[in-house]
Amino acid sequence: MFRVLKYFRNYRLRSVLSPLFKLSEAVFELIVPLVIADIIDKGIPASDSVYIRNRVLLLLVFAVVGFVSAIMAQYFAATVACDISSDLRRDLFNKIQRLSVTEYEKLGSSKIVTGLTSDVNQIQSGINLFLRLLLRSPFIVFGAVIMAFTISVRLALIFVSAVLLLGIVVALNMRSAIPAYKKSREALDVVAGHADNGLQGVRVIRGFNRSGDDYKEFMDESFRLYMFQKAAAKVSSYLNPLTFLIINASICLLIYRGGVNVSVGRLSQGQVVALYNYMSQILVELIKLANLIITVSRAVACAGRAEAVLDLKEDDSHGTKVLHDVSGSHSLEFKNVCFGYEGSSENVLNNISFSVDPGQIIGVIGMTGSGKSTIAALASGIYRPTSGSVLIDGESIDEYSKDTLSSGIGICLQKASMYTGSILHNVSLGRGNVDRQAIDEACTVSLTDDVYGTKKEGIDYEIGSNGAGLSGGQKQRIGIARTLAGRPGLLIFDDSTSALDAVTERKFLSNLRTIKNRPTVILISQKIRSVKNCDKIMLLEDGVISAFAPHNELCRTSQVYKDLIRLQSEGEDLNE
Repeated sequence: MFRVLKYFRNYRLRSVLSPLFKLSEAVFELIVPLVIADIIDKGIPASDSVYIRNRVLLLLVFAVVGFVSAIMAQYFAATVACDISSDLRRDLFNKIQRLSVTEYEKLGSSKIVTGLTSDVNQIQSGINLFLRLLLRSPFIVFGAVIMAFTISVRLALIFVSAVLLLGIVVALNMRSAIPAYKKSREALDVVAGHADNGLQGVRVIRGFNRSGDDYKEFMDESFRLYMFQKAAAKVSSYLNPLTFLIINASICLLIYRGGVNVSVGRLSQGQVVALYNYMSQILVELIKLANLIITVSRAVACAGRAEAVLDLKEDDSHGTKVLHDVSGSHSLEFKNVCFGYEGSSENVLNNISFSVDPGQIIGVIGMTGSGKSTIAALASGIYRPTSGSVLIDGESIDEYSKDTLSSGIGICLQKASMYTGSILHNVSLGRGNVDRQAIDEACTVSLTDDVYGTKKEGIDYEIGSNGAGLSGGQKQRIGIARTLAGRPGLLIFDDSTSALDAVTERKFLSNLRTIKNRPTVILISQKIRSVKNCDKIMLLEDGVISAFAPHNELCRTSQVYKDLIRLQSEGEDLNE
């Protein structure tokens, strides 16, 4: 919570003005019972209409000034809460953008979405109420107790006892409420993640007729969230009834003792009415304070989750060096690279060493789980090796800045993410270094122009959410065009042609050799027909390079490669 409180520094003036205006409103409210007591004790018995009228006018002035103070306090509190939540949401988003892929995967998309939306909204509500009631409620509670002492010390002890008892109730409630709300927020992350998975995989779920199972799992997680929220609400639900019970019991005792004191002449009727009004004010303010505690408890739990994200270690593995020519072909070298995913006891890659000369086209092939995609992630700088080093143009990839790597290395994944917008937007992604000529050339090489060629809107054709209306092959072509449009000197295609038919794939691979800047290409695939014309082919087996040679040589020397040919060719001569 302390880290979130630092955001108040930029809004000190408004953060002070809001409680001060509420404080001024509270001062007038504390004076009102005394004015009413004067009317009862002095004005009414003496039938002094002038005195009564002046006191009523004074009450009207208090009401107007209090109303203006309340409006100003609400305005400052609301604007500060909105500004701080906006700053916090911005910093959270920027932090997430700077996290390493490992930290991002550990965090999970559902927790990120919940944090940026629901958690920040809860913090905003907590700040708003906190500024409005920070001084007002305690001031009125303690002010009413002090004013009661000026009227009757004995009856004021009833006020002190009620406030102390309520303080104990509030402290015990907060002690249980904050952990309960934290658990409910964590359960909300799980439900959001399950819902996201269900929406992303709706075609698969329906295709395998697993909608019922998916619904049952969602309802199980939803019921778990319901139970946590019910437990949190149960803790909070005790606060208001206990507050009413204690205050109303105190009021009953106050009226009884006040009546006794009036009968013996120790107090006037106006003073008893004033004491009753002060106890009523305490009741109202403690109800507000109870709601504040409930809201702040949620906000504190959400602030803790936000701080946990802000405290995550950023990806600081990048250096400051730049590639001299990002569009020029680059060399790539792996030196004794080993890599294992966090939480896994075994390495995915073991002692990988190879080199690729500038302008070469290298194929990578192997069975599922052999480490092909991991090599792509390491070569592009997405992951860092557990041991060993990855070199670009003879320098460690860690020495280069993130900007120069993203400009000089282009990676295209098997599943091309589509964004709501035009095909042009999906290819350019708003990059300033990508002009229309580069986009047109990339669309031609990747055959994306065939995708929008039949559309009347052309390249401005609007794509729906997640590429709705496009086939898998069309999405892959747009993804390939996106990678080519930046004209990087090192291209990495991670099974990016898996959904293309043989004719389209052959045309693309042929076009790939016509690119003017002659980039270095790493072509990862499970199909031999995709890599057979590469300069060299790397055969991976269980995270180890078993062979690295041209197609014809592998056909002579590698039995595993021969087996792959036999399984995939089904009589087709891959040497043609």
